Amino acid sequence: MRPQHYNGANRAETVRTINDILQGRTERTVDTFLTGLRNTGGDGYAQRVDEIAGEIQAFLTQKRLLSQPYTKSSNKQYQYRTFDLDPKRPLKIVDQRLYDWAAKTGFPPNFFRETFFNGVTFYCIPDHTDFNFSRFSNCTFAVCRIREATFDGASLSSSEFHSCAIQFVTFFKASIAHTHFHDSTLRNVSFQEARLKSCNTVDCELDGVGFLNATLDGCFFGRVAAQGIRHLHTATITQGGATDEEVKHNREAILSALRPQQGEKRETPAKKRGGR
Repeated sequence: MRPQHYNGANRAETVRTINDILQGRTERTVDTFLTGLRNTGGDGYAQRVDEIAGEIQAFLTQKRLLSQPYTKSSNKQYQYRTFDLDPKRPLKIVDQRLYDWAAKTGFPPNFFRETFFNGVTFYCIPDHTDFNFSRFSNCTFAVCRIREATFDGASLSSSEFHSCAIQFVTFFKASIAHTHFHDSTLRNVSFQEARLKSCNTVDCELDGVGFLNATLDGCFFGRVAAQGIRHLHTATITQGGATDEEVKHNREAILSALRPQQGEKRETPAKKRGGR
């Protein structure tokens, strides 16, 4: 639209600006954005603009479905391959093909529990889903309603949640590494005793999120709207491999972003030698 103003140095800013339009965070509407794209692109880019417009409309349609629960179910039992990382607790293996098939026909009981998901994109999940003790590697929860689900004892690595509505969800004692939350709403979500390492939470709304005895190692919170954050004073906020000064700055940034409720107790400072 404005190639004369675009260069590699402002790529991140440009992407963020467009994303804010798609997420409805600016006065500029998606229709206005697409009109400008068509007007500047002309006939030479008409086909590509139509493709982009189609992708945007599909995204917005999926966002409108976030308020509607997925209700399909099935009693069919599948034959699963297994992942025996822990012989005492072998995991079912579910790939994208099997997930897509189940999403069309209805998920059978315990489909999501004690399961290994590798490179799966989730776009619909039943309410009250049990993800307990499952493993997620390179997975994406894309424009997904996740309500009253449990990820207790689960392991998530190199994954992401984007444009999700996450409500009444627990990550009790979950291990979450290099997994990011973007453009999502987290309401009444518990990370009790969870360990989060190198996780970014950006452009999200956090309401009533709990961190009781959680560990935040090298995590980042940016452009978040936070209220009612619970038990942040019990969390261990650290940064592996960093200097004491870097750890301090990271901790201060997280406390500032999450803004504990006024009057919430914070960690008691270490007593001075010889003092009471």
